[in-house]
Amino acid sequence: MHDFTWVYILVASPLYVYHNILSVCFNMMHFTYNYQQPDEYHFSLDSVHLAEFVAAELKSHPDLGSLRILDLCAGCGIIGMELSWYLQAIRQIDFIEIQEIYTDYFYQNLANINRPELQFRWHLLNYDELHEKKWEGKYDLIISNPPYFQQGHGMLSPSNFKNRCRFYLDSSFQNYILALENSLANKGKAYFLLRPLEHHGFDLFSDIQKILQETSVTAKKTSHIRGSDIILLEKL
Repeated sequence: MHDFTWVYILVASPLYVYHNILSVCFNMMHFTYNYQQPDEYHFSLDSVHLAEFVAAELKSHPDLGSLRILDLCAGCGIIGMELSWYLQAIRQIDFIEIQEIYTDYFYQNLANINRPELQFRWHLLNYDELHEKKWEGKYDLIISNPPYFQQGHGMLSPSNFKNRCRFYLDSSFQNYILALENSLANKGKAYFLLRPLEHHGFDLFSDIQKILQETSVTAKKTSHIRGSDIILLEKL
């Protein structure tokens, strides 16, 4: 009975079905630019939603153009570029990524944006380097969608490229947090995504608090996106 009724609705109401298909497709297209990215691994909407969330948090900032911003674990630059679309007064963003494959895609996306007033700088390096003195206190705002998993938290793919996107293979989770801590300026803020792994027996948020307990940086969960927490670090 239920199956027959559902088929009848589909046949009798093609316009209704078509409208809903269009609605679903439209709602999936959250990003603002037509981004170039590797065929092997596409960015997720988590990054797009993070940029939108941070933009809403910053919309009342009195001088967006003065902010020194870093997109860390940048991939092809999605989060920073989306943020610059929502907040047109932003002028400068650094992008740090360790995988060289993303370099050409970043510059293609930058060319597609075609906003010459923007100062976007690409750095191909490991975030461990942010522990160095020259990066200390450099950024007022850091945005990041880092790997979600640590080694041993899941099955590795045959693709080393994908594994480096998903797992902390090039360094450690602790070093990632300490890189944020060192490179944040006083009163600076970092927003990043954290996948809860309690079902694996890990409490990563408690780990963050332990890592930062001897520093002037505080951590809190500020929102939730598609199964991930948005973590806010603030340097007091």
